Amino acid sequence: MTNPIRDLPHYLKIFQIYLGRRMYYVFALAMVAGLAEGVGILMFLPLLQSLDSGASNSGNGEVPVPIEGISTHIHNFLSLMNMQDSTVGVLLIITLAFIVKGALTFWVLGYSAYLRGQLLRELKGKLFDRYSNMTYSYYSSRDTGHFINLINEQITKALLSFANFAKLGAQLISAMVYLVLAFVVAWRLGIMALVVGVFLLILFRKLNHFVRELSRKTASENGHPLTAMESEVRAVSPR
Repeated sequence: MTNPIRDLPHYLKIFQIYLGRRMYYVFALAMVAGLAEGVGILMFLPLLQSLDSGASNSGNGEVPVPIEGISTHIHNFLSLMNMQDSTVGVLLIITLAFIVKGALTFWVLGYSAYLRGQLLRELKGKLFDRYSNMTYSYYSSRDTGHFINLINEQITKALLSFANFAKLGAQLISAMVYLVLAFVVAWRLGIMALVVGVFLLILFRKLNHFVRELSRKTASENGHPLTAMESEVRAVSPR
């Protein structure tokens, strides 16, 4: 059994044969959607700091916590827009970022569905062309169900494979964007998220391998014509 992670470039080349470079638009849109959501998440930092500074000023006269790190760049950006002290302005930016993220996510799903339709047309069109040009000797050497299975069941599985592949690629890009943002905000948090992610990946791969082995054993047992109990019953039954 080959490694499915190492086979991803192979699948990418196969789908690119039928769809061309249009399939990369899905991944580009997913990256922009992840960035938009990341901007919305980062804008919570000045919002929380403004609320914290307001609570400090209305309290015992404590000195507010100085702005450092990525918060400095966000504060400078808000200062250019004259919104460094505007809670409503920050909330509007957060709302706009999440609206853009939702619109791009809808666009990703819609374009992925469009590409599945194009892939269906390409695969069935090429199969019809091959069917019309095959020789009678090849047709008679195969069962009719073989050709029906190819043009119906196997193409459906190919479309499902592309849908899962596009979803996997979009989620991988989103995860990379979130990790980069975690490193930008707090590198310790980024390292912790990376370690936890790698641990979960190894855990689920082990679980997937275990479930696959059980599935193979189940399929092997179901493939036997007679179970041990049925063989014993037939052996002792009167003829």
